[in-house]
Amino acid sequence: MLAKVFINRFTAPLIERLAFRWSSAWRDALASAIAAALAWILATHLLGHVHPVFAAISAVVCLAPGLPSHGKQAVGLMVGVATGILVGEAALWLPDSYPLLRIGFATFSAIAIAALYGLGPVVPIQAGVSAVLMLAVGPESAGVVRMLDVLVGAGVGLVFSQVLLTPNPIGIIDSSAKDLLEKLAAGFGKSLQALEDKDAGKAQNAVQIFSRAHDSLIALENGISMARNTARWTLRGRFVSREVKDIASRYERHAVRLYASALLFAEAFADALRKEEGPAPASLHERLANVASGCAAIANDSDSPILIPISASELADAVSGPWQLCLQHLSTVENALLTFGFTTQSDTKSIVEKTRTQA
Repeated sequence: MLAKVFINRFTAPLIERLAFRWSSAWRDALASAIAAALAWILATHLLGHVHPVFAAISAVVCLAPGLPSHGKQAVGLMVGVATGILVGEAALWLPDSYPLLRIGFATFSAIAIAALYGLGPVVPIQAGVSAVLMLAVGPESAGVVRMLDVLVGAGVGLVFSQVLLTPNPIGIIDSSAKDLLEKLAAGFGKSLQALEDKDAGKAQNAVQIFSRAHDSLIALENGISMARNTARWTLRGRFVSREVKDIASRYERHAVRLYASALLFAEAFADALRKEEGPAPASLHERLANVASGCAAIANDSDSPILIPISASELADAVSGPWQLCLQHLSTVENALLTFGFTTQSDTKSIVEKTRTQA
C-alpha cells in the first residue's frame, strides 16, 4: 500500500509534465516534418539539386519545438549561413599549408563577426558551421548551392510560421493562465473540503496542489514571452500586438503575486488546522468558496462571483494568531483576484445605487 502511494505521488507529476511537454511540442514536430519534405521537393524540382539535405535541415531548424520565435529563427539562419560562407570564401585565399589553423581561424572569425549582430544564438552557430563546411567540403557543395538550399528551407519555414501555422498569441497566454488558475481553484477547493471536515491531512494535500502549480506559473511566464515574440515576429501577431501587450503586462504583474499569496495561505491554513487553536473565522468558508469559484471563473471566462473583502475589525477579532495570518494571506489572494476584473460587495452596491439614481 505504501509503495503504491509512493509511486502515485511521484509518477503523477512526472506524467503531467510529460503530457504538457507533448502537447506543447507535437504541432511543431509535425510542422517540421512536413516542411522538411516540402523543402526537399521544392529544391529538387526548382533548383535541380539531387540531394538537397540542407534545404530539409533548414526547415527543421526554423520550425523545431521550443523556439521563442520561428520567424526570427529563419532570419537568423539565413544571416548566419551567409556570413559563414563569405568568411569561408575569404579563408580559401589563405595558404593551405596548415589546414587546421585555417579552419580554426575561419571558424573564430565567422562566429565573432556573427555575434556582433545580436540576433540570437542560431546566427553565430550557423556562421561557424558554414565556415567549417566551406573549408572542409569545398565551395562547390557548401557555397552557393548550400545557400540556395537554406533559402528554400528557411522560406518554407517562414511560410509555415507566418501564414499557415501562426499561433494565436492571446491564446498562448490564455491557455497557460487557464492551467495555472485551474490548479489554484483545485487547491482552494481542497482547502474548503479540509475546512468543512476539519481535516489537517486534506489541508496538507492542498499545499501540495499549490506547490505543483509552480510548473504552471513557469509555463505562463514562458507563454508570455512566446506571445510577445509572436506579436513581434508574425503577421498575425502584429494585428493584436496592443492587446497582447496589455494582457501580458497584467498577468506578468499579478500572476506571481496570486500564486505566492495562495501558497502562503495554504501553508498558514494547514498550520492553523493542525494546531487546533480555536474555531475558524466565520467568513472563511464563504471566502474560500468564492475564491475557488473565482479562479475557475477566470480560467473559463465565465461570470465571476462577488468577493467579500476582509475588514480590519474581523482581523482583530480572529480567535488566534494562526487564523489571523491565514486571513491576511487570503486577503492578499482576494486583492490579486480583483486585478483580473472581479467585483466586491461595495462595488455592487455602488452600481445598484448609481442605477437607482439614474432611474
